[in-house]
Amino acid sequence: MIAALLLAAIFTDTAQVESIATAGATLWAATGGGVERYDLATGKRVRVHTIGPTLRIWSNDQNGQIAHARTRDSECILEGETAECIAAPALPPSIPSVTPLFHGARETARVVANGTTVVATAGKGIWSNDQMLTPPGQICGNYVEALAEFQGKLWVGGFDGGLCVLDGQRFRAVAGPFRMINDLRTTPKGLYVASAEGLYFTRDGRRFRREDRIRERAVNHLAVGGRWLFATTPFALYAVRLDGRIVKRWRKPAGSTALQSVAVSGPNLWLASEDVGVIRMRRGRFEAYDRAWGLPSSWTVDVAPASDGGVWAATLRNGSVHLDANGRVIELGPDPHAWGLRLYQDRGRTLFGTQQGLEGIEGLPDPHVHAILRTRDGLWIGTEGGLVLLDDA
Repeated sequence: MIAALLLAAIFTDTAQVESIATAGATLWAATGGGVERYDLATGKRVRVHTIGPTLRIWSNDQNGQIAHARTRDSECILEGETAECIAAPALPPSIPSVTPLFHGARETARVVANGTTVVATAGKGIWSNDQMLTPPGQICGNYVEALAEFQGKLWVGGFDGGLCVLDGQRFRAVAGPFRMINDLRTTPKGLYVASAEGLYFTRDGRRFRREDRIRERAVNHLAVGGRWLFATTPFALYAVRLDGRIVKRWRKPAGSTALQSVAVSGPNLWLASEDVGVIRMRRGRFEAYDRAWGLPSSWTVDVAPASDGGVWAATLRNGSVHLDANGRVIELGPDPHAWGLRLYQDRGRTLFGTQQGLEGIEGLPDPHVHAILRTRDGLWIGTEGGLVLLDDA
């Protein structure tokens, strides 16, 4: 259980606007990062309700203090500083329509209130009388897939938002030949970026080169052990020498064609696969441990090092499991029904990010936890609805 952690900050991207509504002197906006509230007179954003990606917003309160919002699976009432949400039937699919472009982005809504024309866009935020209201310096995407600390700064990789870095209190998008990032790994040589477009490397955080020793383009996860960088693609495991040109490739290790994560634990290398369970590589030989061996499932999505060369493995929908260095099941995680996403070793404990959240943590913008990283600022948690910083207290 995680204890003594406080929610310090939530970072979301509100540039994707689905709908807007005005009530009195208040502008409400349903965005990919939650519900925004603006003062129409000044154009200032006064509040963000991080209730997750929001699809609709409406208000009948002429005082501008109360609004109703719909997310994918809940209906919320927003009043003052609070947001109360209850489960609701899924919304029907939206009807495709042709909409005009505004500043190069698709226009999603337009209202005229108090002599002000407000335009909402899909990707470029909200505009009032042709002036952008959406604050700059936001995170580059709400679906956070990977985190790393490089050059003393936090780097964030998005599932579809590319790469950005936290400079002070603002995020800065980093241009690169990738958009769908799966993992980030810092090494003494620089930062590696695993993406759907391939494996890339940078020394300075500005120029990226593709690691051409990786044949496949889709690179899932990375791990570092000694002088080697290990990378998985669905069909192969790679070991890339950090201080030379040597590369090793193992095709279909233990027969797997659906590799996911990789971790180094003592003398062993462990792999998570979606078809043959957990795979151990020891002295160049592979051995698979699956449901027939005693695991709760053969569909594993992540691995993290445990003591004595063992491993913790996250299954898709049957919780987590701890194996010793010889592949014997030591213990099962506390929730056998958890849908696993990410494991992270933090100060002697194993944190288990799932599709239902992270144990002991409330107030996440979205329950799907894909990335966890501790820095001097605290514990960072990446979800499908934004990035959270937890502060030790």
